[in-house]
Amino acid sequence: MQKFIKETTKKKLVIPNAVLELGGLEKGEPVEIRAADSAVIILRKGMTAMEIIRAVDSLQRLAVELNGHLAGVCGRCEDCGEDGECPALPERTQTIVPEAVREEVGIPANAKLCAWTGNEPGTVTVGQADYRHDLTDVPEWELSVLAMMGVCLGTLEERLMAEDIIYGL
Repeated sequence: MQKFIKETTKKKLVIPNAVLELGGLEKGEPVEIRAADSAVIILRKGMTAMEIIRAVDSLQRLAVELNGHLAGVCGRCEDCGEDGECPALPERTQTIVPEAVREEVGIPANAKLCAWTGNEPGTVTVGQADYRHDLTDVPEWELSVLAMMGVCLGTLEERLMAEDIIYGL
């Protein structure tokens, strides 16, 4: 799979015919354009079974490549949990506050929460987090794939929270 970098304008993105031809698309051929989260996919409007298989294979190879990049950025899991389980897993870190309590203090239902020790012994303070994304936003199947790859989920969560650019620089 070849990669090309193109700048977009406020009005359009021009895809050279040579790029479309490398993808097996003919000049003047109708295409299907799909908008996905953080991606745009261009497919032939009509495809044979083999063309669908080749498209699926190409998309799968891209998924493997992107997961590999993510793994390289986040590093390997060092089994940092005392019990052998990753301490960053959402079921181990997620703070849950009843909806009525959230409403009473003005925290939106979709806001992330943080917890820290309170001023009094045996108390915990919970508040709205200053980040938008954490491991709870990652599809469960993707977390499983990354865990099987040995990716450090704690580092992944740090990258999600920081929202720093980790690809395409």
